[in-house]
Amino acid sequence: MIDLNNVLNNSAFLEVYAHWDPIADSTYNLHKNSPENTELFDLSPNEPVREYKSDAFNAFLPSSSVTVRDVWELDLDSVIPFLSQFHPGARGELRHGQKGAFACLRALSSDYADITFRIHAEFTLATRRKPGWKPDTHEHLIDEARFIPSQFAGRLLINLKTGVVCDFSLALPARNSNVDINDFEYADMVFVPRMELLASPTTAPDDIKWEDAITPEAARKKLELKFYKFAKINWLPLAAAVAESEETQRPIHAVLTWGPLDDESC
Repeated sequence: MIDLNNVLNNSAFLEVYAHWDPIADSTYNLHKNSPENTELFDLSPNEPVREYKSDAFNAFLPSSSVTVRDVWELDLDSVIPFLSQFHPGARGELRHGQKGAFACLRALSSDYADITFRIHAEFTLATRRKPGWKPDTHEHLIDEARFIPSQFAGRLLINLKTGVVCDFSLALPARNSNVDINDFEYADMVFVPRMELLASPTTAPDDIKWEDAITPEAARKKLELKFYKFAKINWLPLAAAVAESEETQRPIHAVLTWGPLDDESC
């Protein structure tokens, strides 16, 4: 068990670089440049480089002692400033879907702690005034262009002896249909090749001798379960499900989705 609360309380700074590729593909070509959807055409980081003080990364640390495999909830108000490096419209209040952010202590040694985290958030890229007024108020109706990544998966590697962040990354999974967009009157699933925050790595050995650890896949699964109860289900391909159904004489429950089921891209 370890308490990470005071590890990063120092005056060190870390440069973080933002990469945000334009939309590469969409069903309805909403990413094509036109006067109606300029907010979706020229996607690029709000701040290509930002310098963070070490204690800013406390946003990813637990508030109490933890052991390897433990999962804790992150404070979105502390995490969203990192996402604002992409766009000032970053927010943790998803209009639909599973909001939140969680982290897991994946590995621990006498000198290092390796943390895996997952964040669900969205971005308001632009707003427009709609005809009409909100009921019982004098406020205009507002429509929004919203950019909803499937998730952000990240890693934080800390040197426990020096209080230095050795590695930090936060990225949108690079698979097809990894963003849901709502561009005013339209909705679509799109592909963004790269959307990532990446720190300049500091010195850390490649072969850290972990005293306790789980695999990155196991850590990601623990985080997934915090968002989706159905992640406990042992899903099978159709052929394998048919074979098991015949063997066990149990019915098949089939699910057909357009896109991944276990994130916010659809």
